[in-house]
Amino acid sequence: MRNETVDRAEAPFSAWQREIVFKAKDHCHRADEGRSVQEEVGARQEKLLTAVRGGPPAFGPYLRRRLGLDAKASIQAPVLPRPALTEKEYANPPLELEVELGRAWAGEITPSQASKPVFWLLAHVEWIEQGRLGVGNLRDILTGTGNLTREQRTRNLLRRTGGIPHVRGKTSVFSDCTLARAWWRHRLAVDVARVTNGTISERRAHRALHANRPSWEQLVMLSLRRLTVINQPRARAAIIREMAHPQMYRKIQKDQVSAMAVALARLGLRHSLDHLGDDDIARALARARPS
Repeated sequence: MRNETVDRAEAPFSAWQREIVFKAKDHCHRADEGRSVQEEVGARQEKLLTAVRGGPPAFGPYLRRRLGLDAKASIQAPVLPRPALTEKEYANPPLELEVELGRAWAGEITPSQASKPVFWLLAHVEWIEQGRLGVGNLRDILTGTGNLTREQRTRNLLRRTGGIPHVRGKTSVFSDCTLARAWWRHRLAVDVARVTNGTISERRAHRALHANRPSWEQLVMLSLRRLTVINQPRARAAIIREMAHPQMYRKIQKDQVSAMAVALARLGLRHSLDHLGDDDIARALARARPS
């Protein structure tokens, strides 16, 4: 996908999302004003969900209009390695599918692109038009199943197709957009295998990141917002090594991820992590383990 396409769609994307998600605190000056805005947002949400119910012939053109795309403009989205994804595969990709997606897209997507919600929504436009997401019931795949409100369905759709950055912040694309999450987990797993010279395999690292979503989200949140020191490849690999330990696998809690990140941040205040040995980093993390 060309970066110009992504850049051109950024402003319309942001404006559209803000028009269809109601945030009460943004409209709290007067009760009647808040109700009026909420009604307007609700009407826009209804138009969105009506388009989704119409399937690819209706929803593809709807998204193109909202993103300011020409009706026949080529998007050049990354190619899905499977003919179509089922509802379950799309909503929560299993480990094997995440690996498959990550490997297929390793040379097609840059980290800069993958960090932008609008990039993933643009890709979804093309996948939807190609009929690659599910069979017949686009609404349930993108908005969820069960007795959900209009607001819940709208937010589910935005999360799954790219994230809601003005509500959830920068972490949304890494944790809420299922296909973006797959790409990032694969990329980090490959990096861990490289940094550790294969002592932690790509498969083992990816399995640890996939097995525990709260811990994954905490790792992402800390790396973006609070303790960016853990973006140092060896520091991140050390945390993932702990997450992949047989005794920790699936059991590690997000507060334990935080404790390890804090321990590395403190270590980084006194020493350059680039020049510390693996044993020094391991000892710092050992002290952060619960007794």
